[in-house]
Amino acid sequence: MGITISFGLQKGGVSKTTTSTLSAYILANQGHRVLMVDMDSQGNASQFLTGKSPYDFQGKTVLEACKERDPRPYIVGVNENLDLLPAEDLLSTFSRWLFDEYKHTLGRDADPNSLLFVLRDTLATVKDKYDYILLDLPPNLGEQTLNGMAASDWCVVMAQSEPFAYDALQRYLETLEHIHGRVNANTKLAGILTTLLDARTALGNFIRDRIAEEYEDLVFDTVIRRKSRVIEFSFEGISNKNKTDREALEMYEDFVKELKARVKG
Repeated sequence: MGITISFGLQKGGVSKTTTSTLSAYILANQGHRVLMVDMDSQGNASQFLTGKSPYDFQGKTVLEACKERDPRPYIVGVNENLDLLPAEDLLSTFSRWLFDEYKHTLGRDADPNSLLFVLRDTLATVKDKYDYILLDLPPNLGEQTLNGMAASDWCVVMAQSEPFAYDALQRYLETLEHIHGRVNANTKLAGILTTLLDARTALGNFIRDRIAEEYEDLVFDTVIRRKSRVIEFSFEGISNKNKTDREALEMYEDFVKELKARVKG
């Protein structure tokens, strides 16, 4: 039975997509069967892993999978061990579909949390085929994120070392606590990952240290630093051919090692 792990924060540009996709790539290279689920209507994870435009997946995405409660017709193979359930712009209609269409199919005696379990129930049909299912969540606290949290066994919270992301952190943790307490008790916090640190800036170091002080053992030891090569991966595809590639991937390999220990511990 696969372990489902989401990556999220309601702030954009905090490295959710980069971290989740590179983690999926690394886990797959280690021999694990991995499914990457793109829950962000921008489709960046889909583009990152395939090199294709998100519009190439129109009508063949996680949105259709959720409507049919069956992801299998929409899963795209990336490599031998890595599959993708893609997204594109129309995933932004997910919330409207939930409330305007799906809600009216439920009986009076339905679980009041049924709207939050659509993604979980959809992925349940393939969960035993994968070792890990990773979810890239959008930069908001809308229905896509809430469904992603409720579908997760573990949640990784992104903490970019800059003021706006730091301010968003507590609210995201409160939302996760609500999901754990009132929706799905199996959803747990894997940890807080500090990302995009520019060690040359005093403010970045200050925020990193403040997060570590406030959240202590919840914070991963690994710190993801800014690397230009990582940005190039999103344009050129992920590569591990030379020293520069390996140095860029090393941070994420360290994180994946920590993550595996936490979710299996």
